[in-house]
Amino acid sequence: MKLIGLFDSPYVRRVVVSMRLQGFAFEHVALSVFRHFDEMRKINPLVKVPMLVLDNDEKLIESSFILDYLDGEVVPERRLIPASGVARRQIQQHCAIALIAAEKAVQVVYETKLRPTEFTYQSWADRCNGQMHEAFAMLEAQPVSPLLSGAPITQADITSAVALRFASYVHPEQFPADRYPRLQQLSAYCEALPAFIETPLE
Repeated sequence: MKLIGLFDSPYVRRVVVSMRLQGFAFEHVALSVFRHFDEMRKINPLVKVPMLVLDNDEKLIESSFILDYLDGEVVPERRLIPASGVARRQIQQHCAIALIAAEKAVQVVYETKLRPTEFTYQSWADRCNGQMHEAFAMLEAQPVSPLLSGAPITQADITSAVALRFASYVHPEQFPADRYPRLQQLSAYCEALPAFIETPLE
């Protein structure tokens, strides 16, 4: 298998971390949707990452779909989201909130750091920024992750940690050490795991 994309994308990083945790062998193809646009378009006309290319050359896109596929390829005890039941719904909802946080962090970057200043739509940037923090506040209000007490890691842990690390990296001034203490504790724990260390954001 080949996984296409850079680790500075939270969507790519959550997939690669998950693949490492689940023991998948894969080749990482480090292509940027910005710097390698023409090369990416030849592989994927949508120029969307991550993309997982299977051994039969089938191409999968969108991180949640890729992760669902990968969960279906491992034994039940290695799944990162249960196949059914209340726990599956809770983890998926947790991931959905974390992905909204990451999405809004990305939008703020585009609006305030990539767009020329004279064209910045500040009210939109402020709205996205508020939504980002609302999502992180919702995650912070959740009970402490069972992972910190020795339970197996789940996709909720991975995606929350990846989202917070990304947002803290691109907006460091907005994430002092005490803003989201529960999430920051989870992030620190996850970032010390080999699968995260081997998938650096920088």
